[in-house]
Amino acid sequence: MSVLRAVLFDMDGVLLKSEEAWAHVVAAAGVHFRGSPVTREEFAPTFGQGTQADTEVFRLGCSPEALDRFYTEHFPRYAQHVWVNPDARPLLETLGRRGLRRAVVTNTASTLAPALLGAGHLAELFECIACANLVPRSKPAPDLVLYALEKLGVAASEAVMVGDSRYDRGAAAAAGVRFVGLGLDGDVRIEQLGALLAHLPPWDSNAQ
Repeated sequence: MSVLRAVLFDMDGVLLKSEEAWAHVVAAAGVHFRGSPVTREEFAPTFGQGTQADTEVFRLGCSPEALDRFYTEHFPRYAQHVWVNPDARPLLETLGRRGLRRAVVTNTASTLAPALLGAGHLAELFECIACANLVPRSKPAPDLVLYALEKLGVAASEAVMVGDSRYDRGAAAAAGVRFVGLGLDGDVRIEQLGALLAHLPPWDSNAQ
């Protein structure tokens, strides 16, 4: 592997956890668009799949754009359910001091992701926030990972991606990026985000 220059992170489940908040807002979307709430049984196996898939899997009968607008309008009322990983900020600050570039790669729309990261005081620590509505296909397609690599100016061989779902692992594999699984098998597996530093390949100590 080339010298490490960048670390890409999934947002939800890695830097923060908003599944409980999303369960509420997706249930409300079901009521609004199809006349009945999306149940926990429907929601649980699909969390993190992206807005396009939400419209199809939950048979909402609306466009992804309309659903994104609904999510943006209604998510803030459930923001109290969002948990921020206490390991995230110290880790990101350390990576920055080492000259490594940092990106978020998330299936959340750009109307919501910066606000979520900002609430956790994390947004300013990233050089790139790659969101699903900025590319043709969300994870597990490679589009978001490739978008982030281009924005950071690094090659796939110079990056690693940290994620906690099969969508993350699939996107990293499709883009040719080494994958670190948080509670998930990958090229490397870690159980806590703070353990990442011990598993990173060599980085360029002269990077700017």
